[in-house]
Amino acid sequence: MIIRKSFKYRLRPNRKQAELCSQFAGACRWIYNRGLDQRKEAWEKEHRSIGLYDQNIELVKLKADPKTAWLKEVHSQVLQQALGDLHSAYQHFFRRVKNGEKPGYPRFRVRGERDSFRFPQGFKLSGERVYLPKIGWVRFRSSRPIEGEIKQVTVLREGDHWYVSFSCEIQAEDQPFATSPSTIGIDVGLENFAVIASELGIDEVSNPRFLQRDLSHLRYLSRQVSKKQKGSKSWKEAKRGLAAFHAKIRARRTDFLHKLSTQLVKSHDLIVVESLKIQSMLMNAPKSLARAISDAGWGQFLRFLHYKCEYFCKRLLEAGEWFPSTKQCHRCGSKQEMALSDRRYVCSCGVDIHRDHNSALLLRSVGTTGKKACGAAFV
Repeated sequence: MIIRKSFKYRLRPNRKQAELCSQFAGACRWIYNRGLDQRKEAWEKEHRSIGLYDQNIELVKLKADPKTAWLKEVHSQVLQQALGDLHSAYQHFFRRVKNGEKPGYPRFRVRGERDSFRFPQGFKLSGERVYLPKIGWVRFRSSRPIEGEIKQVTVLREGDHWYVSFSCEIQAEDQPFATSPSTIGIDVGLENFAVIASELGIDEVSNPRFLQRDLSHLRYLSRQVSKKQKGSKSWKEAKRGLAAFHAKIRARRTDFLHKLSTQLVKSHDLIVVESLKIQSMLMNAPKSLARAISDAGWGQFLRFLHYKCEYFCKRLLEAGEWFPSTKQCHRCGSKQEMALSDRRYVCSCGVDIHRDHNSALLLRSVGTTGKKACGAAFV
């Protein structure tokens, strides 16, 4: 089975190459925002839709215009990819409207937030160097070998550093890593990041709380930005420092989630988790609780489990949105209402354990005994 996998490395550009990366990202942002403004204005004033083909044709005219001739300095396909991203954003918007989901209309891009550009072809790779058209050979820190066939290259900025991401097509392995069938149930939470029930017992993974641990310093950096005059040199420096610290926290969380998900997928054949409506939880939760949920990174963890199970030919089972993992006894199946403050599950059958342990055992039973779970599905 052919799957897509990305390999991300930190770039080591010289000063001129870093300036060119900023120029390419700025040009993509300008083209994207201009295209979005065009589409909005055409629909609001004339009820007319503008397609990707029309905007690509206009891109050629913009390069011929003396006022926007600076676009010639940027690789043509990079700008076309920015318009393609805008077109994809509209397609996803219409799909969500059709399915009755929250639409999420495309938004304008802001300088310094998710700066990136993409090469669909023309790039080359030689050792620890990558050739980017109109930028040149740029060194990067190779921490692991690249697998498969490279289909596209994305350059992005996180904090003060530039990164390169190689999107590759590779053949998924046919045999799982585990030598014997093994099933686990995972209950994610805030007291512990995850409670894992396996045939050997129950393991607790502590919640690292990367954001909460450095929240006081983040507030200090935010105050430094607010005290500076907007647009000044000191304001830009303070803003870069804040963005770099956010990127550091994000990198720590991603590293933790990658290591945990890889360990679980390599060690077990079937992983049972609960379907979570994280967006709804964030919207309805108080500010402190919403921050704690975002800090935990449940959604990213589940995405990692999903694609790694696919890559290693393992199975991931979601128990369903309405599965009563916190209300049902894992031993006798009886149900009872529990408040969020109730931390122990006590049942008339004699069960008296932590509620998260009960949830993990109940989720595991879905995979081991085939108990019917509302909306359960393999993903």
